[in-house]
Amino acid sequence: MKHILDKKPVNTSRQGEFDYLKGFFMVFIFLVHAYQATSSYEDVVIKVVYGFATLSGAAIFIFVMGMGTVYSRQSEPKTLAKNGIVMIAYQYLSNIAYLAALTLPYLFVRNVLEDKQVYYGLLAQYLQFINIFFITGIIYLALALAKKWKLPAVGYAVAGLLFAIAAPFLYGRTVDVPVLGYIVKIIIGEDYFVSFAAVYFLSYAFLGVAFGYLLQRVKDKKAFYCWVMPICAVIAFVWWVFTIKKYGFGDELYQYLCIAYSQPDLFHVAASIAHILFFAGLLYFGDGALKKSGVFGRQLLYYNRHISKYYAIHIGVYLVLYGFHKYAAFSSLQCWLMTVLCMVVTGGIVRLYVNLTDKNKR
Repeated sequence: MKHILDKKPVNTSRQGEFDYLKGFFMVFIFLVHAYQATSSYEDVVIKVVYGFATLSGAAIFIFVMGMGTVYSRQSEPKTLAKNGIVMIAYQYLSNIAYLAALTLPYLFVRNVLEDKQVYYGLLAQYLQFINIFFITGIIYLALALAKKWKLPAVGYAVAGLLFAIAAPFLYGRTVDVPVLGYIVKIIIGEDYFVSFAAVYFLSYAFLGVAFGYLLQRVKDKKAFYCWVMPICAVIAFVWWVFTIKKYGFGDELYQYLCIAYSQPDLFHVAASIAHILFFAGLLYFGDGALKKSGVFGRQLLYYNRHISKYYAIHIGVYLVLYGFHKYAAFSSLQCWLMTVLCMVVTGGIVRLYVNLTDKNKR
């Protein structure tokens, strides 16, 4: 490794492979949420896709976010804390938009609904919905404290490992104090409206920061990925062999992957990061082909650049479609068609918003 790493930061430009990686997984998010946001039956194909995505998915965005704080020139404690508050606010602003998306079709279909409790149940869920925006906000606040305390690179690595070990023991712990107990619950998890719990994903963020410090010292990225990718492949292979041996190939495996995705233990965290770095390596070596691909490569980068907008808006699009379908599940073919429709509609809204805001800045 001595010929790969420098004693000081030399790799300080943008790391394009991670931009492509985030954009690439936005496509998976569109597809998976077509089923999840509409409570539709998941066939074998989507279960395989989702099972594959659980080893990266949200972990990519949190890991790269942590890594990004090393590369960003705006990662002072005050800035990180401000970003944290903004992201938490963004979660609840998104929730208001989701309630509007659910209510708009209700005004047209309420007279033909057989069970209106489905609609009211969805309102209760999305009113308090806790998703990746909220956990990102909490993690930004945690990173702000770490920056304030001037935690060294090795400290981030140790903290990341400790969070991965401790998180399963903290899950679902109750605090019988009004308001405080509710806040603790949405951070630790175990409620129907909590999609992701921040306590589990702190490990990805802190390990991402530690990796960012390491990556800055890489003077030969080709050699670095040639060294890292085989190790990551072995870790990923061992995890899959162990997991399949324990749970088989059926529904038990799928149920485990669903739970482990939002509640990763130390082994799962290691496997997820191994998948992330392996895919990042593939995209690093495929950078030339992606640039030559034209619109495909550019769209992946555009997804990455506006990832928060795409993530927030696409769920609202699915909820509108779900409502006009009388809050009833879709067939698998309909979900695939909805995915394409949602990508087009969401893309149009995002580009319109970006163009309008850019004009206002001039």
